[in-house]
Amino acid sequence: MSDSEILLKAAINRISARITEKLINSAQEFTEIAEELPQKLQNEWDSFKEEIIEESERLEKKTNKSKEKTSEEQLSKEDSIQIQIDNLRSKVIDINKDIEGKN
Repeated sequence: MSDSEILLKAAINRISARITEKLINSAQEFTEIAEELPQKLQNEWDSFKEEIIEESERLEKKTNKSKEKTSEEQLSKEDSIQIQIDNLRSKVIDINKDIEGKN
């Protein structure tokens, strides 16, 4: 074998060795990723479910506060209406007394 053939064969051997090493490393990395993926997906799914539950609780609290506020406003309006009714009754009673007093 001539020097150039030996040099060419050495270069091919080194290229082949590097490619093989890169393929082995890539396969190992892919295996690690494939092994971790189900756990990562499960963690993401659990996190997502927890976020949904928290958001649901937040919306429920907001709705309850809104209902309470509406209920309080309704009671306040009812109280105001009752006061007006009581005032009108009082005026009607006074007018009746005046009318009976004149008769």
